[in-house]
Amino acid sequence: MENFKYGYFDTSDQPPPIQVKHLNNGHIVATAAQKPCIFKLFPIIFHDFIYHLPSFIVYKVLREILDLVLSYPFRKQWLPVLEDLCNTFNQIMILHFPTKIIPKAHFIREYERMIHDFGPSIKYWCFRYEAGHAYF
Repeated sequence: MENFKYGYFDTSDQPPPIQVKHLNNGHIVATAAQKPCIFKLFPIIFHDFIYHLPSFIVYKVLREILDLVLSYPFRKQWLPVLEDLCNTFNQIMILHFPTKIIPKAHFIREYERMIHDFGPSIKYWCFRYEAGHAYF
């Protein structure tokens, strides 16, 4: 990860190196802007071994969900696809990480209904709020 060359648009959001203690704690230290960067580049940074992990399917499904949820404009025709992806994500999380299930992993099943009722989630997310409080 330290030898990875970040692109022009990702240099400012370059995450700190992941240390063994972070993996043991189950918590990667990064800012609100750095976490989407590492999530987006994860398969490129760790290409040597990531495709051999049986749990890589969790990342792939979550990536598809985020691509849909953060897309703007969001099409109503995508709601059944999003619902299927969210249910699949929940099932594979239980299969691959049964001890790591947190409420956020369950809340993902509500995304389809929330977007149906309130519109695209990008209009009411709190990313800018978190970025504004990065000094804490």
